[in-house]
Amino acid sequence: MPAAEGTDEEKKSRHTTDELRELAKSVRSGQFQYDGRPKRSLDWSSYNEAQVNEMADTLNLIRRFVDRASARTPERPRRRGRPPFPARDVAKALLLQTYFGVSDRVAAGLVRLFKEKLGIADEFSYKTIERGYDPSPVSEILREVFRLTNEHGNAKETTFGVDGTGEPTSSKVNYESVRSEQRKDEREAGAWPSPSPSPRPEPSSSSSSPQRPSTAEEVATRHEFQLTVSSVGVHTKMYAGFRTTGDRSIGEFSFFPSIVSQTRINCPRMEVVLGDSLYANRVACAAVAGYGATPYFLPKSNAIFLSLGVPSWNNMTHEFVADPQRWLQEYHMRSISETSNSMDKAEFPEKIRRRIPHRKDAVSSLRIYVHNIRRYGYMEYLQPELLDPLRD
Repeated sequence: MPAAEGTDEEKKSRHTTDELRELAKSVRSGQFQYDGRPKRSLDWSSYNEAQVNEMADTLNLIRRFVDRASARTPERPRRRGRPPFPARDVAKALLLQTYFGVSDRVAAGLVRLFKEKLGIADEFSYKTIERGYDPSPVSEILREVFRLTNEHGNAKETTFGVDGTGEPTSSKVNYESVRSEQRKDEREAGAWPSPSPSPRPEPSSSSSSPQRPSTAEEVATRHEFQLTVSSVGVHTKMYAGFRTTGDRSIGEFSFFPSIVSQTRINCPRMEVVLGDSLYANRVACAAVAGYGATPYFLPKSNAIFLSLGVPSWNNMTHEFVADPQRWLQEYHMRSISETSNSMDKAEFPEKIRRRIPHRKDAVSSLRIYVHNIRRYGYMEYLQPELLDPLRD
């Protein structure tokens, strides 16, 4: 008579901490033989049609989303002073400006050119567009637009990847180059495992070149990047939640609980949350499990099974060791969600021109809103089954 396989708890107890750490090291170093998911084919005919119609569809969707968001946003009581332009029209102008990546003056000309397409009644000056970046009823309408893009675009999405990126506010630097140098400094300080046995040689004392200052200090002091942390649907590539700031003293992980909460509100069907090793801790697992979702965060090389009151951490690490191929198939979908950042780098290559902090935040937010609107237009051709159609 065959021996019983044992309960789930007995199976978990068979795995050791050494197994967990060795597996985490092999995955992080790229030595683990991961089979991978089969590649999906792309309907090139539909993709070509989506590209041909992109501009017309995006302008049409800007009008439809903003009109619906405006109808759902309560009006503020009229205050004294100059009568404001309709917040709905200014919101359309800001989205139009962000889509084309132009200055305020050029955007005022584009409003004149496309006002019939966008349903804008009156023309207005570039100063009206500039003031639209300040907190106002325009901001409320734009936030409602973001909720609508999730309500209709992420209606059936269940899996989300969380990641952070930086948008330059100066044309002299590149975020990925700065992060690469920062990681190199941290390896030399012993915070990261070195990818090669030979460390970088120390500069000679007789060298005439000045010593390079710490990259982290440069970024924090000169405020060269706008940090944005977001969650993205892995099938739709649409943003579900985000936070943005120009304050580099705030760490990426500190935004995680509010992003998971925002994602759950915008996408009630959330079931899985993916993230890299930054999020591989019990706090993040507890935050995800609190909304009934399953975390997939790649464990660090010094991880242990001990739950410390967080069952989702214990479950995640044991599943990682028990069936790494299946676990990694789920986890590696995170790279699909990360393509949204790459798409935005190509779509919005310009630096953030604003200087006032809340206006920088508004620029980053607008880029996310336009990304979702544009992506919704593509999905109407490529993945209409994932959408909840936007009907007038």
